[in-house]
Amino acid sequence: MIDPNPLKLRPDVAIVPLTTKHAPNMYRWMSDPLIRSNIGLRSEPSLERTIAWITNALHDPSACPRAILLGDRHVGNVVLDRIDNYIATARLSVYIGESIARASGIGRTGICLALVEGFQQMGLHKVWLTVHSRNFHAMNTYARLGFALEGILRDEFWFEGQRIAAFYMGLLRDDFRQISPDLHGEHVVR
Repeated sequence: MIDPNPLKLRPDVAIVPLTTKHAPNMYRWMSDPLIRSNIGLRSEPSLERTIAWITNALHDPSACPRAILLGDRHVGNVVLDRIDNYIATARLSVYIGESIARASGIGRTGICLALVEGFQQMGLHKVWLTVHSRNFHAMNTYARLGFALEGILRDEFWFEGQRIAAFYMGLLRDDFRQISPDLHGEHVVR
């Protein structure tokens, strides 16, 4: 029997445009040393900086920031940025800020919904990302969604006081189409 949901996407997850109302959650998450180190945050977080980042991203035509919702609860973010309309590419970044929402398919579903938006609605040809070499859970998620390792960036990331490698991974629209289920219906991109 063919699995109708091979990526195990969650029907209770949606993505919505990120707004300044999401700033308090983001600031709280950025104050968590685990999240800060995994995303490579270089400065001390503040609510003012978080609001400024959101405001700038909302006015940047090369960015598409989204909040990941579990039901109506904001649990993380997924962003397509560095959008290059000429070559139809964008960079993906994602994090789940709420610890109870990690390792449960919420991030995978949020990424998949952002990819659908990028490939189907924005007409992207390729989405790429970098991930540090110790973030095994993220690398497995990206591989499961079809991202291929395209390069190793030696000593590219500063993590827990050490230089470590980062991996450059990419996903082409046609590759995603082959592995993605029909995402219309219960999955929502609002």
